[in-house]
Amino acid sequence: MNKSQIKGIAILCLALIASFLIDNNFIQTLTGALCAIGLGFIFKWIPFKKRIN
Repeated sequence: MNKSQIKGIAILCLALIASFLIDNNFIQTLTGALCAIGLGFIFKWIPFKKRIN
């Protein structure tokens, strides 16, 4: 595992915990977006390097 995958797991866990603790529609939408970002980090869908073609 690299650093981005560890960050993704941390973001995903925090978002899941927050979604269970807070009962607000806006916060649930925000935690859903954070879960998607966390999954992107875990599966390396979000690139960090510029690609030069």
